[in-house]
Amino acid sequence: MRILGISCYFHDAAAALLEDGVLVAAAEEERFTRKKHDYEFPHNAIRFCLEQANIEGKELDYVVFFEKPFVKFERLLKTAIQGFPKTYWSFTQSMRTWLFDKLWIKSLISKTLGVESKRILFSEHHLSHAASAYYCSPFDESAVLTFDGVGEWASTTMGFGRGNDLKIDRELHFPHSI
Repeated sequence: MRILGISCYFHDAAAALLEDGVLVAAAEEERFTRKKHDYEFPHNAIRFCLEQANIEGKELDYVVFFEKPFVKFERLLKTAIQGFPKTYWSFTQSMRTWLFDKLWIKSLISKTLGVESKRILFSEHHLSHAASAYYCSPFDESAVLTFDGVGEWASTTMGFGRGNDLKIDRELHFPHSI
């Protein structure tokens, strides 16, 4: 099974390709564009990953995006309403990215890679962090902690991994954060 993971429109856009659970390639977009913390859609990183595996996008089984944009939108909207008028500027900045980029991410992925939309999945932000740490670790069983500014709503998570199973058991939610 071939799975391509994509992160973009925040900071450090990147792509990683797994084949049957083994990492084949991974790259950050800034390595190709020379723009520090490049946040744009990672066309170059994706191309690199596919070339390393000698495949085309249509040969992917799944493409996974690092967060759930509509859940994050809920947080952005709720936070903006609760903090208005202080939140006006940050809300308008967030909405630009959301309306012009993240809202259309599924169709962009489908069009760019030739992948059916039903094969495009969205992971929770902190589950993405947890998976990137746990599945690359040498452990078959482990507690997994994530600490971050904020994902969709979670800012800290506690979970447990055993074999191929990873579950988040507890979360600390925004606005409580590091």
